[in-house]
Amino acid sequence: MTNPHSEQIEHLMAQYRRQFAELQETQRRLREISCTVTAPRQVVAVTAGHGGVVKDIKFPTGAFKRMTPGELASVLVKAIGDAQQQATREAAAVVAPTLPPGVDAEKLFSGGVDLQSALTPEPPPLQDITRDLMKMRS
Repeated sequence: MTNPHSEQIEHLMAQYRRQFAELQETQRRLREISCTVTAPRQVVAVTAGHGGVVKDIKFPTGAFKRMTPGELASVLVKAIGDAQQQATREAAAVVAPTLPPGVDAEKLFSGGVDLQSALTPEPPPLQDITRDLMKMRS
């Protein structure tokens, strides 16, 4: 005799394995993100990964030698920011399919989403009688 719940347990285990495999694939894709931005005149090339981590900075030409320290710093900061933004967009594209409907992945990564309101369902509407009972108890 088989356990009446064994089919349900097998279904839940298969679902768990599938979700775990999808999570591992998402993590692998995030680790592989690598975005390179090259500044005008090829002064500097910056590579950023997931989370905006700067992985590499290269100076493909000698153009940086003709710049003042302030100009070079400005170009470098812009290239870093652009590479980080590109990496964030790629990470958002990887994660977006796993998020609840209506949650903007790019806004989530930039801190522009209130997680509590985005991930918590709306409370069900109270019936008038329930509301009246709650008022009486308080």
